Amino acid sequence: MQANSYTPYVLKDMYQTIDLIDRKIASSQSWETFESQDAREAHLRKLSTKRAALVKTALALTNLGVHCDPKFLPRSFVQAVPEETIPLTSSSVAMEAEKKFKKPANIRKRKS
Repeated sequence: MQANSYTPYVLKDMYQTIDLIDRKIASSQSWETFESQDAREAHLRKLSTKRAALVKTALALTNLGVHCDPKFLPRSFVQAVPEETIPLTSSSVAMEAEKKFKKPANIRKRKS
């Protein structure tokens, strides 16, 4: 009997493997020594091909409805947006003002 591979755990493992390959690529580009430039390019091409296959499979699982906690996404998938570039809307400003001026909750006192 074949196990169902459409689980969040499989997707999590794929994300971790993609992140590992990303780190291997970065390490190979900066620290690893090779005999020639062609050897370096061949190694990077091999890693990139493995990564592309994993990304394709992970996207297919996501399209099938498999969800995984966003904290497990590879760093290359996460788009960092600086806080200054996020536009403030009137609703977000109103929510911030409401938080500042909200009354504290009434605390029940025990009867002695």
